[in-house]
Amino acid sequence: MRMLGKRESLSSQLEMELRQKIADGVYKHGDKIPTEGALCTEYGVSRTVVREAVSSLRADGLLQPRQGVGVFVNKTVKLQPFSISTIPDAQVEEIVHILELRLSTEVECAGLAALRHTDAQMAEIRKAWQRIETVTSEETTTSGELDFNLHRAIARASNNPYFDRFLEFLGPQIIPRIRVRTEHEDELRPKWQAEHLEVIDAIASRDADKARDAMRRHLGDSLERYRNSGAANV
Repeated sequence: MRMLGKRESLSSQLEMELRQKIADGVYKHGDKIPTEGALCTEYGVSRTVVREAVSSLRADGLLQPRQGVGVFVNKTVKLQPFSISTIPDAQVEEIVHILELRLSTEVECAGLAALRHTDAQMAEIRKAWQRIETVTSEETTTSGELDFNLHRAIARASNNPYFDRFLEFLGPQIIPRIRVRTEHEDELRPKWQAEHLEVIDAIASRDADKARDAMRRHLGDSLERYRNSGAANV
């Protein structure tokens, strides 16, 4: 029996477990999955948890019930597109995962922006930074969206269109404060803006290594803060 933990809702964890088994071919297309009772025993959860997980997979088209027979892996299942969850009160663990993803792409993006930016793109980056300065501390969502716009302006300055398309695809939800309000946010805002300015100045100086280091510090500090928080309030 595999007991599920408590870092996410039990139904979400079970959903991911079943989804992975389908992806790995443990449950092949057309196979009948274990009964509610069997899944309850295997994962140590209630029938309600099992039903919620199965319902979510049915909504995604991965599972198909057959009345009086059971639930089967859909033979005509289509892969679901990659997406970032839009749940406002996201688990800190998920925010950490997203920041790790951003580190793997935006550090190099900043380096390329330093090497390739035009004067017009540099002006747009500075304008995006200034817009954040004009937002009040109460306008958390607006501030987060403007933060996202700044990072997209840097991506465009890389003159590799896929960086900007990637951030556009992920959407503003990659900015943590849009999803989780932290108790020290007002104190941290000047720090974020100072870090942004370090990235911007490095890009403007056309120092690719310095720009990469500045972006790595900016995203890395946020990553470590959420890693160490263990809760939504950091």
